[in-house]
Amino acid sequence: MAGNAYKHGLRPKVIAYQEAFDRFVAERKTINTAIDKGTVASAFNQLIDKSMHQDAVAMDVLAYYYKSGITNFLPENYTKYLHYELLACAKGNNFAIDKMQFLFTNVYNQILDSEDLDVIVYLNDVTEDNFAFIFGKEIAKVMVKKYSINAEDLANQPNEKVPFKNEMLIEFKKDLQDATPEIIEKLK
Repeated sequence: MAGNAYKHGLRPKVIAYQEAFDRFVAERKTINTAIDKGTVASAFNQLIDKSMHQDAVAMDVLAYYYKSGITNFLPENYTKYLHYELLACAKGNNFAIDKMQFLFTNVYNQILDSEDLDVIVYLNDVTEDNFAFIFGKEIAKVMVKKYSINAEDLANQPNEKVPFKNEMLIEFKKDLQDATPEIIEKLK
């Protein structure tokens, strides 16, 4: 069985939903104010710096802005949106995990249907209230590893326009499906 921090009495780092949400709103307000003042480049670079220091809320806010872009400053980039959101989830941002549930649902269902569910529940202290967080974080961690995502590489990539295409979503869902056995194994 794969190693798991729960086996050693350690809890995963978690940014509670309300804390993550409140910080998300505050960071967005900072960026939106900077847009109005014409100082968006500086504010956005500070957000990127926070993400490179493993700030899961900054990663989530970056995902938000990459999803639709910022007029005359940042082109939409669906790939960066998805990668920053996965990083935020893998770092334990409960608000980000909640937003990704629509993509993670099929994997959640496969975990819940797994013959190893009893072991997974026991080893990870899974309850009705925390299963989305526990499963979502592990899903994101596996996908971050699969795609070799890190905040520094994302920050150093050019900001090119990469609009959403349905094929991207189909490919991501296929990648999730392919990764599901590994995700289940990591939870055991």
